[in-house]
Amino acid sequence: MEEARKLRTILYPLARDIRNLSTFVANINNVLQADAQRFVVGAPVGLLSIRNSVRSLNKNVRAMKDVNDIALQESSVAAALSETTGIPLLRPALQLNLLSRNAKQAIDRTHTGVVRVEGYLNPVFVFMAALIPVVESMQAEVQALDEKMSLFKKAVSRLSDQELTSGLPLAVEKQLETLIPQFSVIEQETADVAAQVGLLMGKMNRLSELSSKLEVLLRMSSALDGSLQDLVPAMAVLKTLGSVLNQAQKPQDLQAAPLERRVADAVAGLKLPVDTLAQLEMRLAHQMDRYILPIMQPLQDLAEQLRPRIPSTHELNGLESTLVAQSIRFGNVGKLLTRLFGNLDRLIAQVKQATHAA
Repeated sequence: MEEARKLRTILYPLARDIRNLSTFVANINNVLQADAQRFVVGAPVGLLSIRNSVRSLNKNVRAMKDVNDIALQESSVAAALSETTGIPLLRPALQLNLLSRNAKQAIDRTHTGVVRVEGYLNPVFVFMAALIPVVESMQAEVQALDEKMSLFKKAVSRLSDQELTSGLPLAVEKQLETLIPQFSVIEQETADVAAQVGLLMGKMNRLSELSSKLEVLLRMSSALDGSLQDLVPAMAVLKTLGSVLNQAQKPQDLQAAPLERRVADAVAGLKLPVDTLAQLEMRLAHQMDRYILPIMQPLQDLAEQLRPRIPSTHELNGLESTLVAQSIRFGNVGKLLTRLFGNLDRLIAQVKQATHAA
């Protein structure tokens, strides 16, 4: 009888198919979730990193836009009162107002660029979010079967050696004979699943290439993270100053002091450094020069380049449905293999008990 040897000739290609499938699924997962690796050539980041960077970039540019809008609004009050009252603290308000006015167009264009990029990429991000749980689940199933397969390959090799040297019990041979066709069918099914997932991995190379083109977004996002730390406290001071100045402009009664006196008293009550507005202008100019102006045009260009490169929703849905279908097929294969491995384990235990050689 050659049943153990026949089973071994099936298990080895089955193990190869499972190992190939493990590689294919891992590569697909890398397209989705690979972390950024500095100084590694040819290792594009995953779509998840791109999505997180785009979201962070949108949040930071929107915050910069809000900051500039506040600076423009509040400094206009201070600028108007500076001309009327001549208070030293308010003199830089005109420069701050001019800077905010000039910066508004650049910041708005930058924000529009981020929104366009995010809009073009949203179908890919939706696809990614739907696929990650499927890939992670399939990867765990494949890994578990791969580990089991390694153990059973060794056990079946020992059975085959025992079969050659002294033979196996007849009952074991008969049970192996019933298992072989089932393992054969599973091997064919697994080979087809691996082939289909391999084709899917190839189709996802387009998304991998897209990720490599978008790594610039990670650098933009990283640069903008924390860029507002110096501005936010200063903006709070400016809002407080604006509120106080607005109140000071409104006399409480007919006997109120002149405007100059009311504004001077209100500013003195805040106890602000004389260069408060000058410092804010300097910080805002720094943020513009270092973070906004360098990325404004690249974002516009990137948005234009993305339009023809983004896969259609139909294509993405096709990729998703293909992987889901193969995951279901492999899940069924895994259940059958688990049952067959249980039967095979019992046979191996019988041989061990009978011969102490398996």
